[in-house]
Amino acid sequence: MSVVHILRAELELLTAGAVTAPESLTIGSVLRPDLPVARDAWGRPYLPGTSLAGSLRQQAHRTGREEALFGNVRPGNGTDAPPSETIVVASPVRVLGTRLELPQPPEIRRRTAIDRHRAAARPQTLHSRELLPPETKILLWLRVDTPGLESPLLDEFVDLLVTWRPFVGRGRTTGHGQALLTRVLKRSIDLDSADGMQHWLMSGGPALVDDHATVVYDYAKNGGPGALPDLFGQPLEFRIADALHIGSGDVLDRPGRQTRISAVLRDHDDLPIVPGSTWKGVLRARCEFILRSVGLDACSSVGDDSGPCGTCVLCEAFGWTERTGAHDQAPPDAELPPSTGGRGRLVFADTVIRDGTVRIRNHVALDRVFGGARDEALYTEETIEDGTLTVRIRHDRDIHQLARAALLLALDDLADGRFGIGAGTTRGQGTLTALSATGHLLARERATAVETLRRHHAALTEEAPA
Repeated sequence: MSVVHILRAELELLTAGAVTAPESLTIGSVLRPDLPVARDAWGRPYLPGTSLAGSLRQQAHRTGREEALFGNVRPGNGTDAPPSETIVVASPVRVLGTRLELPQPPEIRRRTAIDRHRAAARPQTLHSRELLPPETKILLWLRVDTPGLESPLLDEFVDLLVTWRPFVGRGRTTGHGQALLTRVLKRSIDLDSADGMQHWLMSGGPALVDDHATVVYDYAKNGGPGALPDLFGQPLEFRIADALHIGSGDVLDRPGRQTRISAVLRDHDDLPIVPGSTWKGVLRARCEFILRSVGLDACSSVGDDSGPCGTCVLCEAFGWTERTGAHDQAPPDAELPPSTGGRGRLVFADTVIRDGTVRIRNHVALDRVFGGARDEALYTEETIEDGTLTVRIRHDRDIHQLARAALLLALDDLADGRFGIGAGTTRGQGTLTALSATGHLLARERATAVETLRRHHAALTEEAPA
C-alpha cells in the first residue's frame, strides 16, 4: 500500500521581509535596488522553496530529528558503515513549491551601516533593499509518502509544523521576515485505490490538495508558538524629547519652493518608524564603548574595516560578519572569496512612532570663516516631534550576562540623553526620555548591571600576569 500525503501550509508575514536575488542585477539595472526581491520568469515576486525547507530543517535540528525527516549526507561512523564510505539518507519530505499573495506592491527601503566606533552612519555604505509588505500570504506545498494512511512519521512532521517559528529571508535580527503559520491542510491520496489513482493521474498542481482537503491545524482555534520573549521581560517605552529624523533617502518636492524636503522613513502603512537596524547598530556601538571604558573585551577590530571579531560576547549577542576586503577589489567575473559569520541572538524590531507631529524644518549651513549663513546651502527635512516609541528587544537564545548588562546600561544612557538616534544628534535632535515603566526597570536593574561589569573586570585583573 502506498499513500501520498499532500500538505498546504499557509503563512502570513508579520513584518516586512523577502528573499533577495542580487545575482539578478545586470549592467542596465542601475535604477533597481541593490537587493531586489527574488522573482520568477514572469517577473512576479517569488519565495524559493529551499528557503522554507532550510528553516524547517533547522527546526527539526532542535528536536534531534533532522536526518529522519529531511535526510542527510554524512561519512560512516564505523557502526552503520565504514568511515571511508558515505551514508546517504533520502528525505521523506519534499517541498513542492510556493506561491505569494501580496496585499500591495513591494517596498524599497534604504539603509546605511553604522560605524561601531563613532556610532554614526558609515560613509559610502548606503544601499537599498526591496521588501514584501506585512500581511503577505505565503502558500507552501509539501509532500510526504508513507506505506499507509496512518503514519507516525506524518504525525511527527505535522507536529513539527505546528511548533515552527518561520522566518523569511535575511535581516532576521533587525525584525525582518517574521512569519506566522496560520493553517495546515492535508489531502491523503491512496494510490492502491481506483479513486486515489484517478485523482493522482487526472489532477495536478494545487488541485491535488485543494479539493477535499482537511484542516489539520488552525492557529485561530489551536494557537501556536508565541512571539520570542522580551530580553528584559517587557517592552521599552520612550518619548521623543526634541525632534527625530531618520531619513528614507527620498526627497519630496515643495510647490513654489526651490528646496526639496528630505523625507523621514515610513513603513507600509505610511507611519514613521525607527528601523530595527538603527537600534541594533547604535546600541551595539554604545555597548562596545561601555565595555571598552571599563577595560573589558569589546570587539578587537574597532577602528579598522575588517568587521567584528567574532569571538567576544557582543558578537555572540548581536551577530557578526567577517569580510576580507577582497570583495571590493575582485574583478566583476571573478569568484568571490567566502564570507563567514554568525547570526545574533537578539532581535530588534522596527518601531512605529505614534502620536508624533510631523514638522518641516529649514536649516542652512554656516560659513566657518565668516560665521554667517553660507550661500546656496539651505536644506529642508521632515522631523517627528512629541511622539512615543515602544522598543521590542527579543531573543531566541540566552545571551551572556555581560552582554545583557552592557545593553541595559546602553539603554540607560539613551534614556539619560547621553547619546541619541537618527540624524543631527549633536545639534539638538534624536534625544529620547524613558516613560515611567521603562524608567523604573532601568533604575531597578542598573545596580546589578554595574556589579556584573565590576565582577568581570575583577576576574580579568586577577587572570592578568603580574
